[in-house]
Amino acid sequence: MAQSDGTPIETLVGLTRREFFGRTARGIGALALASLLPQAAWANRPSQTGLHHPAKAKRIIYLFQAGGPAQQDLFDYKPLLNQQHGQPLPDLVRRGQRLTAMSVNQSVLPLAGSPFKFAQHGQSGAWISELMPNLATVADELCFVKSMFTEAINHDPAITFFQTGAELAGRPSFGAWLSYGLGSLSEDLPAFVVLASANKGDQPLYARLWGSGFLDS
Repeated sequence: MAQSDGTPIETLVGLTRREFFGRTARGIGALALASLLPQAAWANRPSQTGLHHPAKAKRIIYLFQAGGPAQQDLFDYKPLLNQQHGQPLPDLVRRGQRLTAMSVNQSVLPLAGSPFKFAQHGQSGAWISELMPNLATVADELCFVKSMFTEAINHDPAITFFQTGAELAGRPSFGAWLSYGLGSLSEDLPAFVVLASANKGDQPLYARLWGSGFLDS
């Protein structure tokens, strides 16, 4: 009987302590080298992003602020809504949509305008409310996306939809999709991390909202 390098087992029985550790060290060194070679090859190759052009953005800080002010109190100026404040919601707007458990028994659904003042800022003329005086000073560096909408009527499915693209839990999160589509610049670091805020109560961003779902983790 012999070991993998052809040395008979009987020969190994008579090994001195120095010979034993010498052969063992060579074996461990070979294993270490084998593990380092793929890392060196990874470091020397160009980043694989899956795009046909280099991405301009190298990193993203995504702030999810549960319980924050509504968009019409921050960046979405709606003067007509303010003019019609307190009036019943027109059927043309509702179109038979579902109601929440808190409002299903209401006889009237009044419109609610913003109580805050808006002003235009920067060369772009972006409308920003008085709640954001410091952010308004860099209005021309901001990009406002106002084309998004959701049909979710309750907080939990709406938050789940916002984080994963579906109202039902279990789908890949925002960060998981980005790492899947753009790749990673390092195999030793996570493609994205989640920093949960310190709260006395429950954490508003549940763990299921930053998972990888059916994608590789």
